[in-house]
Amino acid sequence: MAKGQACLFGGLGVCVTLRPEGLAVNHGMSYYGVHWQTVLPYAAGLAGAALFTHRALRDAAARTPSPARLRRMADSFVVLLAGIVLTPYTLGGVVDWAHRGLGAALFVLQLLLAGWLVVWAHGDVAGVAFLLVQFGGGVLAAVYVLQTEGLLIHGEATFQLGFALVLARTLPLVAPPIAAPSPAAGGAPAGAPGSAPAVSAQ
Repeated sequence: MAKGQACLFGGLGVCVTLRPEGLAVNHGMSYYGVHWQTVLPYAAGLAGAALFTHRALRDAAARTPSPARLRRMADSFVVLLAGIVLTPYTLGGVVDWAHRGLGAALFVLQLLLAGWLVVWAHGDVAGVAFLLVQFGGGVLAAVYVLQTEGLLIHGEATFQLGFALVLARTLPLVAPPIAAPSPAAGGAPAGAPGSAPAVSAQ
């Protein structure tokens, strides 16, 4: 999970370093997908976020209250991110509106996913706080998405940060990692198939 967020924010950091003017224009993160200097780190960052987040969610799905739902959300997350990368808004017309629609669908999916994880974590206080950060970023982005000037990228970055924090906090609570067998136990937990039966010394 951490790798996915490192890819996203690492790629964004490279993009901002190469073209800092992207923070002032109101085109959001998508600004960096239409300039040759930044299209590679932009695409690589989103691809890494999609793949690592997808893997973490699917690996944890079987240990959650709704495995099928979480797997569908994980698959949809990848599809929507790929669609965003492949529909640069500068092409205008139908492509631009498809890009906006995919972005809106991704935000809704991420809010629903974060909401379910917080519910499954029984309303964990930190999880709720991070969800509110995510929601606040989404509201900020929604306010500026159709305006020519504003803070769209700031809202998007806040939204993604909140989403990352929700996942990092709640996923281990909902689906605790499976403990590896202890070497002292001979590599197999007691009672596991293939383990040697205990022999009494009496």
